[in-house]
Parts: sequence; C-alpha cells; structure tokens
Amino acid sequence: MNAAIEFWWPSSNALNDLVVEEAESGFTLSAPNDTECGEWLAHWNQSKEHQKIFNEAFTDVLGDYIKILETENGKTEAISNEQSNHRGETEENCAGVLP
Repeated sequence: MNAAIEFWWPSSNALNDLVVEEAESGFTLSAPNDTECGEWLAHWNQSKEHQKIFNEAFTDVLGDYIKILETENGKTEAISNEQSNHRGETEENCAGVLP
C-alpha cells in the first residue's frame, strides 16, 4: 500500500533562487542544484506521481494568486486565446522537465 505523497514548499527565502521562464507548453522552473530550491525541484521531478502532485499544487497557487490580484485591483486583465490555452500547464526543469 502506497502512502499518499504530501506536497510541501521550500522556505520562502529559498524561492529567491527560483527562475521561471515562459515555455511553449507552460513554464520552465529552475534553480541551481546546490540550493534548497534546486533540491525541492529535483524532489518533485523524481517520478511521474511527484510531477503530477507538483503540477496540481503549483497551478492551485497560481490560481489563488490571480484571484488575490483580481480582488486587490478590482478588475481582471483580458487573457488572449494563446494564454488561456496554457492556463494550468506547468513544467519543471531542474535536471528534468515536468510536463
């Protein structure tokens, strides 16, 4: 019986090492391998199951952040068709790619 994998985030300071780049199918995330953030990305890239959990958690956080921005600004920015096609898609790149 497999125990459920619980998602966790690195410390907030570790996220300073996170590099996010737009890619054709979403985003590429990277960080130097010898950093806490790099180790965090490598952990979540170790298996398809880990990648799926990461994708869901990362997408949820981005969605929550967008909702906060919308509330603070009182309006939303129009999203182009191309951008809306990529909503919810993320990739991780730290010695691998998260589809």
